[in-house]
Parts: sequence; C-alpha cells; structure tokens
Amino acid sequence: MGKSMKQKEIRQKSLFGMIRHVLALEWKRNPALIILCLLAASGIGVVGAANVFFKQAFFDSVGGLADGSSTVSRALAWGVGMAVFMVFTLALNAAANLIFNNVNMVIIGHMGNLLNNKASRVDPIVYEDNRYLDHINKAYVGMEAVATVVFTSLSIGLNDVAYFVFMGCYLFSIKPMLLLVFVLSFLPTIIGSFIRRNMFAKMEHLAAPHRRKYEYFEKCLCSREYAKETRLWRGERYFKRLFGRSLDKYTDLQWKTTKRSELVMIALRFLLLSGYVGTIIMLFYYLFQGEISVGAFAAIFSSLDQMFDNMDGVFNYEIGAITRNFGAAQNYYAFLNLKEREGTDPGDIERGNMELKGVSFTYPNSGKPALEDINLTVRKGETIAIVGVNGSGKSTLTRLLSGLYLPDKGRMLVDGKDACDIAPGILYRRVSAVFQRYQSYKMSVDENVRISDMDRIPARAATGPADMKKAGDVKSFPGNNVPGAADGEALVRDVLEKADFPLDSEKLTDGINTMLGKDFGGIDLSGGQWQRLAIARGLYRDHDMIILDEPTAAIDPLEEADIYRKFAEISRDKTAFIVTHRLGSAQIADRIIVMDAGHIVDMGTHEELMQREGKYREMYHAQAKWYA
Repeated sequence: MGKSMKQKEIRQKSLFGMIRHVLALEWKRNPALIILCLLAASGIGVVGAANVFFKQAFFDSVGGLADGSSTVSRALAWGVGMAVFMVFTLALNAAANLIFNNVNMVIIGHMGNLLNNKASRVDPIVYEDNRYLDHINKAYVGMEAVATVVFTSLSIGLNDVAYFVFMGCYLFSIKPMLLLVFVLSFLPTIIGSFIRRNMFAKMEHLAAPHRRKYEYFEKCLCSREYAKETRLWRGERYFKRLFGRSLDKYTDLQWKTTKRSELVMIALRFLLLSGYVGTIIMLFYYLFQGEISVGAFAAIFSSLDQMFDNMDGVFNYEIGAITRNFGAAQNYYAFLNLKEREGTDPGDIERGNMELKGVSFTYPNSGKPALEDINLTVRKGETIAIVGVNGSGKSTLTRLLSGLYLPDKGRMLVDGKDACDIAPGILYRRVSAVFQRYQSYKMSVDENVRISDMDRIPARAATGPADMKKAGDVKSFPGNNVPGAADGEALVRDVLEKADFPLDSEKLTDGINTMLGKDFGGIDLSGGQWQRLAIARGLYRDHDMIILDEPTAAIDPLEEADIYRKFAEISRDKTAFIVTHRLGSAQIADRIIVMDAGHIVDMGTHEELMQREGKYREMYHAQAKWYA
C-alpha cells in the first residue's frame, strides 16, 4: 500500500447505529415519506390493540341482555362499531404495506448507491486481495440485509411496542398478575433471540468465501463470457463438480446453523406454550372468582391468540430475521468504513514529468516483489516503450505510472511532488490508458468511446438499448441538442478513424449510434474491432499522458505497426508509454525500457540496445526468426 493508504480498520455498527444512519439518510431526501412511514407503523399497533375495547364492550352488552342491564340496540351499536373498526384496521394495514414496500425499495436503492460510490473510492489495490473481495461480496449481500434489519426493527419498535404497551396497560387495568405472567413467559425468548443472532453472524462470516466461489463457478457454467470455452473443452462436468463442492460447503454451514437455531427455537416455543396455558388458567380462575366480567374474559380470551402470535412473531420471526441478517448488515457497514486513499490537491501539475526513485511494489498476499528498486526519469513529450517477457513487471509498472497503485518503497514524484501525497482524483486527471484486458461495453459505438471522458464534450443523444431507440425515446436522454454536441461527434469519428475502426462497415446500421453487444439487441464485433474501439476510447480522453498496455493482441503485426505509428504522431508533445511483446513496434519510441523479473535491466533507443549484448537483442533475434 502507498504511504497515504492507511491500514484499514473494520468497525462494527450497532443496531441503533444502523437505524439512525438509515433514517438520517432518508430524512434528508424525503422527510414526509419517513414521517408517514413512522406514523403508519405506530398506528397499526395502536389500532390493532384498540380492538380489545370494542370486543369487551360488545361482549358485555350482549351478556347484559340476559339480566336486562343492556339493550339490543346497544349491543347492535357496539357490534357495528366493532365491524367498522375492523374494516378501518384492514384499510390501514393495506395502506401501510404500500408505504413500507415503497420505503424499503428506496432504502435498498440508496444503500446500493452508497456501496457503489464507496467501491469507486477505495484504493484499487484492494481488488488484488482476496480478503477484500470477500468483503465486497459480503457487502453486496448485506445491502438488502440492512433494509431488512432496519425495517424489522422499526416494525418492532413502533408497531409491536405500541400494540404491547396498549395491551399491557389493558391487562394491568384488569389484573396486574395477568401482565406479569405474560411478560415472564417471554423472557427466555428474548435471551434466545440474542443467542441466535450470534449464531447467524458467525455463519455469515464463514460462508462468504464459499458463496463467492460457487457464484463464480456458476458463472463459468452459465454466463455468455465463458460459454464457448466451457462447451468446447467439455468443462461442464468439472465446473459442476466445483460448483457442487462450494455450494455444499455453503449449505452445510447454513444447515448446521439453522439446525442449532431451530433447536433453541423449539425450547423457546415450549416455554411460550407454558405461558399461554398459564394465562388461560388464570383467566378462568378470575372469572369463577367473580373478579372479572364475562365481557373482559371473552375479550382477553379472544385476543390471547393474537397476543401470543404477535409476541411469537416478534421474537421468533421478526427478531429472527434481524439475527439472520444482522451479520450481513454489519459486513455492509464494515465495507463502508474501509479507509480510502488520502491525499491533497497540490494545484496544477504537469502529469508528463515523472521520476521514480528506488521504487518497489508487492501485490497483497505475495511474498515476492513485482517491482524492485526501479529508477526512472520521464520527461514530458517522451514516447517510451516497455518490453520484457511475461511476468517481468511491465503492466505493474504502468499501473504505478498511471497512479492506480502506489509504491511500497521508494518515491514516485509527479512534477516534483510525491504521488502518495496527491489525491487520487488529481493523480488520475489527464491520464488515459488502454489496458490489455479492456472492456467491451454493451452500449453504442459513440458511448463506448465517450465513456473515457463523459464530461469532455456533451453527447447529442445517448442511444440506450435498441428497444428504447425503436420507441423514439431520445428526448429524455442527457445531452440532446446541447451546444458543442456536433463537435463531440466529430471528435469521436476522428479518434475512431485514427484507431482504424471500420466506421463504413455494413454492420454499423446506425453509424456511431449502433448498439453493440447482443445482450440488448445490438451487434457483436470481432476481437480486433473491439480492440480498435478500446484504443479510440483511450485517444478520446483529454490527456497529457497515455498508456497502451498491449491492447493490440488481436491485430496482425503490420496493422499494429501502422496503429502505433499513428499513435506516435497523435501523442507528439504528450508523454506516452507503449507496452508490447512485438519488439518491431517498440522502434517508434524515443526510449525502450527492458524489464526482467521486476527490474529494469536495460534502457536506450533501438539502435543502442541492438549494439549491446543484452536481453533486448536476444529477444529481438528470437522474434525475428518467426518473421524470416
């Protein structure tokens, strides 16, 4: 890690901390919706409990018909009132469910935005560490878990608490002992809920690596990316076996945890049943002793099932949902709490001037440095080729030069300032690159190019998937009829032409607005065409420094040499790095760096290197044999 990348500390977040964070986040966006949600949750609990008063009044009025203490009209009035109240309760529940579902989706959406924003700000080196890949996987699982934990907790805190406080006051007004027995019967359940929470939190921690593996092997079996090779090599059996093993380990952990949890739950249910039976016995006792009325007996007895069902639902289902999801939700916040790479804005810096002094770099969990004791001075406007065998450190060096990675040892100076002290956004500014493993975006040709610098010149209209285009829905896309859009289109066409992308191809039925990728009804390109598109993307970005890290593997040597010659012309007055295996293409560079085993073993022009007995001349003659 670089000097500005501090050791990451994973902090736990309490249940109340999660609730406070989510409510504060949503309150800033839509306070009215949050108020409505809270009122609906507490209202359901109060209204549900208030039914017991209507029941008692109705049963007392019906019972009073026998001794003349009540009338038929009074009994009917209470009956109608109870029916109307029940209809109101049903309507309130339906409205509350709509509100809750809406808020739940909004929360998940906002949690996803936070997670994606965080993922874009953490140091890129974490993606080289399998431990942090586990953190990312657990965080995405935890995203929905946060919404479940917060919503369920609010339901308990507002809906259920309001219900039980109301019912508790009612029971206490009838007979205090009824309330005491009711409360005592649930104490073991409360204790058990915490035991179960710890079980599932531990399970989630152990299960994440297995889940990530079976999801990957499932991708190897089912995704379009792997379909051709998997089928050609007849690898289905092998991947099925690997998928099955990982899934078995994952499900085994879940089964063992669930089994232990259910055993605890059975014991708790037995205690709950004992409390239920005890309450009924006490009701009969008070009735026969004449200490409660028939109406009170009937109201409590008819509500007892709902009371115990609600309590059972709270501790064995709602709290159960919290315990099952709490560990995953904590993983979400653990990821949000990862330290980000720090730095300051030093003002204007000339990105093309760089100096590496004794720089070394080691990938996470690797005992051997990928780069060691690198000393290099780069001057603005130079074109430098980096050559070497596979594994020599070429790509790692370009990642340091781009600012994606920072050195473990030594100093990397950008325009005289230590790169470790510069904020990442400033360090990446005016740097472009085309990497060996470029991306093929399922978007239009135009968007595939512009995505490297979307703010440079507004697009006339984002094309979107083919079905949107057919519907004529282009007015809603950003950039329509924006001044300068025509200049942007001209620039896109210019860089596509410089990269020799076949704009006149019959396949491009809509020109640069043609959708690419069959996933959304577009067309597919050949490997070489995708590579040219990736090169055009790199050229489009406004830059002072550009890196081409072997992006021409699917292009034949003659075409590659032509592209590199054009690249050298385009990059005049800009600092450029070319990483290539084909040494013939390296001759266009002002200097050639020769790498081996993480070291710079030689440096000079093509002519200078060919005059020396060294690695470069050895590789050059070895390649020349294939072209003789």
